Amino acid sequence: MVVPNSPVLQHSYRHLGDGHTSAARHLSVAADALNMALLTLDGSPDDGRGAKLGRAATARHFLAEAALGLARARVHVPGIRTYAVNVVTASEPDVDRELARLHELTTKLLWRNHTVLPGRKKAQPLAPEDEAQLAAVVRDLATHARIDRAMRHKWLVAAAVFGFLAPVLGVALYLLAAASGTFAAVELARGAAPPVLPAG
Repeated sequence: MVVPNSPVLQHSYRHLGDGHTSAARHLSVAADALNMALLTLDGSPDDGRGAKLGRAATARHFLAEAALGLARARVHVPGIRTYAVNVVTASEPDVDRELARLHELTTKLLWRNHTVLPGRKKAQPLAPEDEAQLAAVVRDLATHARIDRAMRHKWLVAAAVFGFLAPVLGVALYLLAAASGTFAAVELARGAAPPVLPAG
């Protein structure tokens, strides 16, 4: 297959001839969706069930979009491999197995179609002001991540607060009981009658 002379096509798409340039838009959509699916699936193993279900649903959406893009591009480039949408949308009951299944489908589509998917552009260094802004965003994200981890284990925080306050409250109650006992003993020593409880 002859690679066209266009520098854009030579650097963006591998082994696509002039007759296959109509598949370029669909391949670009598929590549973006596959990369977004991989980024979505790359989460923390400490995430709760709700977060994992959300990641699985988002990755499934991206994967379905990629499968449709590859199917449309396959009209122009018959060698493209894809899955039917019902294969992508079927799900496992266990969320961890579902995340592993989606990751496997995504990597298989990337690997089997790497010869026709758009190549990655070479990254350029950031400007100093952009780098400073990115550093500020990363600092904010790190703070939010620490708060999120602390809230995930909030029962530990509650136990620590209770463990700190229990002795303080215990000492206060002990002093109050001792003062009440002393006051009652003084009143009894003076000869005052003990308080009469109301009749039930």
